[in-house]
Amino acid sequence: MNPFENIKNKVNKKLHNQIPKKWKKIGDILIADFSNLGKNDIGEVASVYGEILRAKTVLQKNKINGELRKPKTTEILFGKDTETEITEYGIKYRLDLSKVMWSPGNTGWRSILEGPERVGNFYKFDNPKTIIDYFAGIGYFTIQLAKSYPDANIISIDKNPESIKFLEENLEINDVTNVKVVNDDCRNIERKADVIHLGYISNTLEFLDHARKNLNDNGVAIFHEAYNNSWLGFKRRSEWGTIPSNFSNIMMDNGFIVKKFERVKFYGPSKSHIISFLQKI
Repeated sequence: MNPFENIKNKVNKKLHNQIPKKWKKIGDILIADFSNLGKNDIGEVASVYGEILRAKTVLQKNKINGELRKPKTTEILFGKDTETEITEYGIKYRLDLSKVMWSPGNTGWRSILEGPERVGNFYKFDNPKTIIDYFAGIGYFTIQLAKSYPDANIISIDKNPESIKFLEENLEINDVTNVKVVNDDCRNIERKADVIHLGYISNTLEFLDHARKNLNDNGVAIFHEAYNNSWLGFKRRSEWGTIPSNFSNIMMDNGFIVKKFERVKFYGPSKSHIISFLQKI
């Protein structure tokens, strides 16, 4: 019997149309949308999800807010502790889901060391001496980059002091020593680099000009952003893998040639999170 059927067996039949069919489990913490339930039912139903899905804490699904990428609010429905630990592709991450973000949908693209070949190919650089990670968070990409390029100097930047706290802790537990951590807005940092990684923060394009100024000649920017599929010109899944002309033109206007382009994931039926390998011109 699948977990959802087990949950239904323990929940009043009158609530079956209101309970969440989807959830995300991050470490030993569960996140789901219980907003269809009445206040008198949420606690009891959340405890059932915690029991069946073996989660120490159950949280109401929430939005990530602003450039600090923090949860807008945190509503604990079952349990107390919001800190957890995740092991992903051999890397350990500690985090507090009430203070920082974690995106399960990006798992494959954090797999530089052990993941699919197409991911590894995106992160193949020619002997970089300095790599800067903008919007580093708790080290999602920083640690992978540091282990992939142990002779490079990695500069990891984030505005959220809570993210920085966990980033420093995660560097220590993963025995990473070639990273300098900076708690600041990346636009305040003037440092030349061979590679700059720009993770997705919903307005990543606004930071691309600053990244270009910090890149050495022929430097590389790994650029994440979200666009409407119609603007990209993609109507079918088979069309993914080509470089859209609209995107290529915008990057050219920003001083880059698009060398590689992929979809990370869909945001609903009409929008996609993309990643691109850009070379400075």
